[in-house]
Amino acid sequence: MRVGATARPIRAADVPPDWRDASLVMLAPVLDEVDPRLAVAFTEGAVGAAAQGWLRALGQDGAVQPRPWSPPAVMLAKLQALFLSREDIRGQEGAVVEWFQRVPVGVLTAGGDGGLLFVNGERYEVRPRPAKEVDATGAGDVFAATFLVEYQRTNDPWEAAAAAACAGSLAVEGEGWARVPDRAALEAALAEDRRVRERA
Repeated sequence: MRVGATARPIRAADVPPDWRDASLVMLAPVLDEVDPRLAVAFTEGAVGAAAQGWLRALGQDGAVQPRPWSPPAVMLAKLQALFLSREDIRGQEGAVVEWFQRVPVGVLTAGGDGGLLFVNGERYEVRPRPAKEVDATGAGDVFAATFLVEYQRTNDPWEAAAAAACAGSLAVEGEGWARVPDRAALEAALAEDRRVRERA
C-alpha cells in the first residue's frame, strides 16, 4: 500500500463542543492522523479505538510500513475497548497482550480464523462465521463498530463479539460497503448461525 498525502493531525481542539458528551465514540486512525490522547476529550460516553493506524508509518517512497507503538497510559485508562488485527501487530505481540490487560475489553481479530477476546485480562476465543470472501477491506472496522454498539446495548462482551464476527463476515461477502448488514440482516444471520451451531 502506498500513500501520496496524509491528513493533518486531529487533536482535542478539533472536536466540536457538542460532540464531547457523545454516548459512543470510535477512534479509528488510518495513518497516525488521530492524536491518541483525543480519547480523554470525550467526557460521558464509551470510547473504543481501532488502533491499526497508530501502528503504521510511511517510508520515504510513500510505502506504508509497520512501526512500533506505545499507547499513552492516559488513553488506555479512558478506553472501554481496544481493537487490533493480527496483521497489525507483527513484532509487538507481547506488548499487545499487555495493552489488553489494561483495558476492560480488547479484541485481536484474525480474519476467517475468528479472533481473541480479552475481558478484564482473561482471554477467550471468538469463533468465526463461515463466509465467501469477496473483499475484506474494512471488515475490521465493521467488526469494531458492531462490537462497540452491541456492547453498549447488551453489556455482554461475548454477545457483542458474536455479533461483530457475524457482521464482519457478512461485510466481506460483497465489494466495498455493499454487504455491510443493517440491524435486520445482522439479527437474521445471528439467528441462522445459532441454529447451525445447535445442530452441530
